[in-house]
Amino acid sequence: MFGVVKIGGAPGNGAENVLRDLAERVGRGERWVLVHGASGVMDGLCRSAGVEVRHVVSPSGFRSRFVGEGERELFEAAAARVSLEHVQSLGELGVRGVSLWPREGSVTGERKEVLRAVESGRCRLVRGNWSGTVRHVDPAPLRRAWSRGEIPVLPPLAQDGVSGRNLNVDGDRLAAAVAVALGAEALVILSNVPGLLRDPQDPDSLVASGDLEDWGELEEMARGNMKRKLQACREALEGGVPRVLLGDSRGRRPLEEVLAGRGTELCRARATALAV
Repeated sequence: MFGVVKIGGAPGNGAENVLRDLAERVGRGERWVLVHGASGVMDGLCRSAGVEVRHVVSPSGFRSRFVGEGERELFEAAAARVSLEHVQSLGELGVRGVSLWPREGSVTGERKEVLRAVESGRCRLVRGNWSGTVRHVDPAPLRRAWSRGEIPVLPPLAQDGVSGRNLNVDGDRLAAAVAVALGAEALVILSNVPGLLRDPQDPDSLVASGDLEDWGELEEMARGNMKRKLQACREALEGGVPRVLLGDSRGRRPLEEVLAGRGTELCRARATALAV
């Protein structure tokens, strides 16, 4: 099997268990790419540097981090730290990881310098942003890492096609773009919730499965960061990835559990959905 797994960077994620599970699967001959977030480390660096952590909410309800000129370098440092920690942990588990920076991993993006943000019920323009959207992923460096027996580790960054500088990008959507570029068998997005919940306050309200025909209903249930995760899921499915799974990173064997049906499985059409 070959796939892409994304582990969230917020506090409360079970990165150690994910890496252990990933190392065991790669040791059995599977091929995986690891994409990670960096939000927790970024918040810590901002506090240490006395930099305000800023988020904006778009008119469509998506919440995102605002990365200005000063925050951009901090975000690069946060992403590099998390990548290094994951590579070191994989090495301790007996497998080789390699951190691929955007230039090395050929991940390019487009900067969104101006954001539309809703504040106190009014929409305003926020300028100077160094976040962006992934536009292209070259799968060749990832496949070369696989050929060397390595696990590619990608931070949530993309190289701006105009300035050549690194942009903060959404890790879930980056993982989706990587899965599409590789023609992956599965995209697994792991965070600190069990999957898509009908009621975000009730972990027993898990949605076991869904498909593109149900998408309107699925989107109505998504709250907070789950809205963007669903956006990433849709992009992966429409790009040809057959299975996208949302699951809990905090389990003892997170990858095994979500692949066995303990999460939310999303497919393109009902005919391809698996019973859980």
